[in-house]
Amino acid sequence: MQRVGALNRRRIIFCVISILICGAIIALDLITKSYFERLNAENANNYHQVIIKDFFYLTYTVNTGAAFSFLGGVSWGQLFFKILTCLALAGFISLFVLFIKKGYRWMPIAMAFIVGGTIGNFYDRLAFDYVRDFIGFIFGNWHFPVFNIADTFLTVGIIMFIVHVFFFDENAIFKKKNENPKD
Repeated sequence: MQRVGALNRRRIIFCVISILICGAIIALDLITKSYFERLNAENANNYHQVIIKDFFYLTYTVNTGAAFSFLGGVSWGQLFFKILTCLALAGFISLFVLFIKKGYRWMPIAMAFIVGGTIGNFYDRLAFDYVRDFIGFIFGNWHFPVFNIADTFLTVGIIMFIVHVFFFDENAIFKKKNENPKD
């Protein structure tokens, strides 16, 4: 009986930590977006700051599409992304609950990253009909698409999820024999 109580306490702790992480991601994302939006307005809508020459820069842009401006110029694109985001959030939250129930250690954190990033960008879509971006990288002659804090955490969360599914899940494709499935 004590073991069940300890397991439930651990699940509650992971749940609370995940929710706090999710909230912190959303807050950090919205604060940084607002900051760079203000900098852009103060610089005649042309904010651009080189941090590391020919590698890293900060610039304020808006993206009416999704990743890599996918469907950016399409009139129905924002409605499509809003509906898709609602469905994705429902799926991510369901996975979060499943991972908490299964007692996984890191998957609730991955889901917090994914949900926090998704909500950060979803807020922009609802409030502005575009997503505010400001982080840019250059690799040689190639400019990586400008992104934001929400995109960063969303990407890291998805990578954590994929690594878990391929290596740590009880049915993982590349799982070694005799491993603890709760990692």
